[in-house]
Amino acid sequence: MAEVKPTPELLLSHAKAGPRYTSYPTAPEWTAEFREEEFHAALGKVTGTASVYVHIPFCKQQCTFCGCNMVVAGRREPGDRYLDALERQVGALPLAHAKTPVSRIHLGGGTPTWLDCAQLERLYSILFSRFTPTAGAELSVEADPEVTTDAQVDTLARLGVNRFSMGVQSFDPTVLAAVNRPQEHTRVHAIMDQARGFGMSSHNLDLMYGLPLQTLASFRDTLEKTLLMRPDRLAIFGYAHVPWLKAHMKSIDGDALPGPVARMELFLLAHELLGEAGYQAIGMDHFALADDELVIAQGEGRLHRNFMGYTTEPDLELIGLGMSAISELSDCYVQQKSRLNQWWDAVEQQTAIVEKGCWLTAEDKLRREVINRLMCNLVLPYAEVEARHGIDFQAHFSDELAAMAAHEATGLVERHADKLVVTELGRLLMRNVCMDWDAHFANKKPGGPRFSQTV
Repeated sequence: MAEVKPTPELLLSHAKAGPRYTSYPTAPEWTAEFREEEFHAALGKVTGTASVYVHIPFCKQQCTFCGCNMVVAGRREPGDRYLDALERQVGALPLAHAKTPVSRIHLGGGTPTWLDCAQLERLYSILFSRFTPTAGAELSVEADPEVTTDAQVDTLARLGVNRFSMGVQSFDPTVLAAVNRPQEHTRVHAIMDQARGFGMSSHNLDLMYGLPLQTLASFRDTLEKTLLMRPDRLAIFGYAHVPWLKAHMKSIDGDALPGPVARMELFLLAHELLGEAGYQAIGMDHFALADDELVIAQGEGRLHRNFMGYTTEPDLELIGLGMSAISELSDCYVQQKSRLNQWWDAVEQQTAIVEKGCWLTAEDKLRREVINRLMCNLVLPYAEVEARHGIDFQAHFSDELAAMAAHEATGLVERHADKLVVTELGRLLMRNVCMDWDAHFANKKPGGPRFSQTV
């Protein structure tokens, strides 16, 4: 099949509302009836190497583009109370071992570097009391460059952090003012230089397209300034305007958002410039240099994805800590209370901390693997899935395979007798391909969750 050149008009013809698959590939309906004892039982089955996500919800101010669970706080006292609660939660975890080996500890938010140096040191002391990083473990932190100090970078380096991720979004002052995000290009550059000087081996920057008042010229300038820093990885996210979910987004002038064609032009510009600079697209939204372990893993067909993003570690159980944190365990997904006061009360009063959860059936696990293989390695080998799940792939997924004919006709996939392959164009429209394998999306009830556009 001849390669199809992507154009804004072509991408727009495929754009539709659907899951963004940024957290978990596919899951049944979550229920508030998920019991605390069920969560404890699932944690008790974590016997091997795991990974840990810690949610730090505090931010200095509200960025209006933000879709995260966060709380604006100016005083230090809430941080101390939060750490007190985390210490109690970590100490009470019903894990099988007194110290669980972990290959990754990630601090997300919110803004983890909202915590001062002493609080960061205390946080890692709490985590290391129950979790032991394995050799070569990744300790990563998300940071706001305008909040993060030189002393914090020094502290994090001493604590063993080896991957630094900064939410940049844009370097255009006009765009930044429109989303209430003060930021200086020089500060981002200075932090990256300092982190590299301390031996932090991996750096990621997040950018956004589709922000208010963003133009091709201003986004090109942002991309060029970013490429001069040569981060190891880049995430290029499309701004999802969902004011029905995030009330603060109502303050964004909808008329100032790039129109559909302009949005697609921004998207394609990022792919063009990053490709010319030597970055390889990895699944959805992510790019990395050719020698990055994610690129190598994808080339070898062993890239994976979980709630924290792309990883080279297969099938690790993820333990979430803190307000709104999600745990991805072998048989279930569980989210803790997403309002800070409710989470505090639950931990301090030792009442139920679970807000909602869901059990995964054998079919859920099967479809999760199918979607993950497409999102991560761009190839779906039927025989391997059959062997792992004891199914006849062609018979089990006859409807889904038939749906792929339409994607093949438009150049998104190539169908072979033994596998399905995502094309270069299909990389740009990965969510469209995955949605046809997501039974829970296909069976979405009227009045259920509303979704943003897939591109």
